[in-house]
Amino acid sequence: MAGPKPIHIDLSETERQELEKLVHRHNVGQQIALRGRIILLAAAGQKNAEISKELKVTLDTVRLWRGRWSDLQSIALKDLSIEERLQDLP
Repeated sequence: MAGPKPIHIDLSETERQELEKLVHRHNVGQQIALRGRIILLAAAGQKNAEISKELKVTLDTVRLWRGRWSDLQSIALKDLSIEERLQDLP
């Protein structure tokens, strides 16, 4: 039986480009890059289980970052950068 439908992630072209740059930077932390990959795969329409399996992370991790991205997406990029959106909460 199917579970709840995952939160839909729709990226602007700027968000997509910034995430792509971020995940390919050599000086970015592994956690930030992983979170960026989760968002890119979610925006590409992959389901949580598919992302979890592909990136070898738990379903809870995928759900957390999909939800957190969705919650922060309404904040303008000039006020909260892509990298800041992927940081741990204080």
